[in-house]
Amino acid sequence: MAFPVKWYSNAMQGAPSLGDTSAGALAALLKACLITGFGSLTVSSLAWDATMGCAVATIDSGHSYLTDSVIAISGATPAAYNGEHRVKQVNATKVWFELDGGNPGSNATGTISIKIPGLGWTLLAESADGQTMIIRSPESADQYPVCYHIDNTAFSGWTHASLNYYFAKVSMVEDVQDLTTYTQISMQAWPATKRYSDGRWDFIGDNLLFYFIPAFTSRNGRACLPAGYINSVRPGDRYHAVLGGIPNSIGATSGLSWSTPGGFANNNSLNDFLTHGVTSQRTLARPHSQLFGTVSWQTLGLFSRMGNGFSVPNPADNGFYLAKEPTMVLENGNTLRGFLPGLINPYGDIPDYEQKTFSSLPLLAGKGVRFIRASYGANINSTFLATLVGFDITGPWR
Repeated sequence: MAFPVKWYSNAMQGAPSLGDTSAGALAALLKACLITGFGSLTVSSLAWDATMGCAVATIDSGHSYLTDSVIAISGATPAAYNGEHRVKQVNATKVWFELDGGNPGSNATGTISIKIPGLGWTLLAESADGQTMIIRSPESADQYPVCYHIDNTAFSGWTHASLNYYFAKVSMVEDVQDLTTYTQISMQAWPATKRYSDGRWDFIGDNLLFYFIPAFTSRNGRACLPAGYINSVRPGDRYHAVLGGIPNSIGATSGLSWSTPGGFANNNSLNDFLTHGVTSQRTLARPHSQLFGTVSWQTLGLFSRMGNGFSVPNPADNGFYLAKEPTMVLENGNTLRGFLPGLINPYGDIPDYEQKTFSSLPLLAGKGVRFIRASYGANINSTFLATLVGFDITGPWR
């Protein structure tokens, strides 16, 4: 089975880290999720579990693969065991996963490996040290010309000794010839360390867009960072690519600190992506006219932000409500450009739902929904402004 949408987490087997004080960790994390995959182990045995109605891989040394994620099996005979599969259940040494064709007829033999596969994006160019790279969707470059340049080097202003920040530069680019020859469209700042947080992150994407949701400040605040193509309402649209970031304080000498937010009047560290009607730290590659020049965009929802609107549970029926319809993207505040795929807008905030996945919610049958609490405001000096957002980790998004 093809899995157009994949979900990744810092808790998965062999997951990369956002790093500490060395350059390159963000680039390595993005490359692992988007391209190479990670967490390869040797399978001790692989068989069909008739009771569970699925295959079961045993890793005697133990593992950290997670339920609802996608794994890849290789080296097995019969070949029906090989390929990408959705994890159904795990314990300390076993991974149960679904097979489209059912029972392959015999236990597997061979030198069998299991890993977490990459999302299938393309690496166009990369520096020898891996700190700079250009990535793009695997889809047609004529139809989707926008690429993403990652600068995770120790450039001037990427960190500050007392303010304790570490930035990377993520840019939308086109006309790529090589790592240094391209046309820049716009740039956003991204976090390049987990040093001041517990290091958790989630990454959800498909062949055209992904969301990276890392914790990187001392209050374990998370920002939701989108990059890729939305679903456009304009026929023939080629520039409906978006990029979000955190406040660009590269080179700042005062006014923020990722390690001690209480010591500054304005710890402008996170972002307000989950607040509707806000245009900060986000750009569209071009307007709907397709003429040169970036344009602002914002989301539109029933209430002021995601994770807001109704009491939870709703007093009248004890329900928890969320939007079935995709989140609208407005260009310049008054033009519907399209929709954000994979994003699910809850109408209430439940802190205990952080990093929980639910399957087959009413009106979302067959979908796995991963809930995450992330920031809806950049300033966390007095209170960390977090709210609930959901992601469809099953797909398809398009």
